[in-house]
Amino acid sequence: MNKRKVVIGVTALLFLGVVVGSLLMTEWPAGELADTDNVELGLTLFNDYGIAVLMVSFVLFVALLGGVFIAQEEER
Repeated sequence: MNKRKVVIGVTALLFLGVVVGSLLMTEWPAGELADTDNVELGLTLFNDYGIAVLMVSFVLFVALLGGVFIAQEEER
């Protein structure tokens, strides 16, 4: 069991290193924040990216159902 904890710890550190390294090495575009209201944001999401929003919502819904299924107690 101790070896498993070491493997999990090393994996977590490697993942964290990749994420932090990616954030530090990325050249973020400079600019001012856009003044976007909620209506414009909603129209952009559903007019321009409607299929992507529906796909993400479906994946999140299936993940929610899977979490509920896994969390149920098993009756014996």
